[in-house]
Amino acid sequence: MNFSKSFYYTVDHSKVEEYKKMLDLMKIPYMVEAPIALLNQGANEYSFVFPNMSGRLYGMVTKLFQADGKPYPKN
Repeated sequence: MNFSKSFYYTVDHSKVEEYKKMLDLMKIPYMVEAPIALLNQGANEYSFVFPNMSGRLYGMVTKLFQADGKPYPKN
């Protein structure tokens, strides 16, 4: 699958499984990126990364995370 990274949310490690279950139930595509171990700041924060999606799906995601997603940095 070609997964173009469009936007993301950062969550604490303790919330990762909860969000994964909800996104899987809603059949919304995502990837989870682990934090960089060398950085002390944000060491427990995981990123849920999403591709471009329809407005309807984006609305479901924003409702789940209770905020708009942050644009994924382009390299």
